[in-house]
Amino acid sequence: MAQRSKSSLSKYIKMISSKSILDFLINGIYIDIDIDKIIRSEIDLESQRLRSKFNYSIIECAIKAINSAYYAALNGMTSAAFENNRFFLERVSLTKIISMMNIERNPYLMALEDKKWHEIINDKLIIYGAAQFTGRLKHYYGKSYDLYNACVYLTGVPLCSVHSKKFIKYSMTIDEISDLTKKKIDEKCNKCNKKAKRFVIALPKAGAVIALLGIYTNKDTTKLGRFYADYSRVLHPYGFYNYPKEMVFNLWALDTLRLFHVLNNIIR
Repeated sequence: MAQRSKSSLSKYIKMISSKSILDFLINGIYIDIDIDKIIRSEIDLESQRLRSKFNYSIIECAIKAINSAYYAALNGMTSAAFENNRFFLERVSLTKIISMMNIERNPYLMALEDKKWHEIINDKLIIYGAAQFTGRLKHYYGKSYDLYNACVYLTGVPLCSVHSKKFIKYSMTIDEISDLTKKKIDEKCNKCNKKAKRFVIALPKAGAVIALLGIYTNKDTTKLGRFYADYSRVLHPYGFYNYPKEMVFNLWALDTLRLFHVLNNIIR
């Protein structure tokens, strides 16, 4: 696979340094640079890297998103370009997390493939942040908690046989978890306070995915969190619909090079 040297890309990344894209968009700062061929080549290389690294069909959505972002930016569609970047960041991060869970019939993957993710979220089986994800693991394991195999279900929600019925496929019985983890588990149903029979998986809200990526990779994902926050601010409340095409494309391209650099240092 052809690779561009880091040094040849660093000069482009330095053009926006560590500044927020909002600094450029709000203040109308224009970057005059011919970068179309470079970013097009990098998107193709990044697509190859991701397909090589992850043997999951869900990564194709990330690749389609970054290509959609490219064409949106070419047409000066600021909001659409950075919205697709946000989805790209979320999906690559989630795919990396799934790849590290080391669990058969991965409930995160099944919820995506079955298009049931939103139903689980709608039922308020949600992870909002890192502390919630690790809370019950620390309760049963202490500081040396396990993030893999059946322990993944301990990050979920304990439910009784009635309230867990809807999501049996994305759950594991407490007896099974106890046998596999060698831990005595006694929990009440999160819905009715009766004795819990199963742990149903809880799924991370988009922002929490970045935090979980940091937990699984043991790396600092602060910079990725800033990308996510910036992309969200472009979508709401600003939109930034009145910027010239060239300004949108050049800023988007430089920011995307920076995103690739930071993200690849974490997921490699």
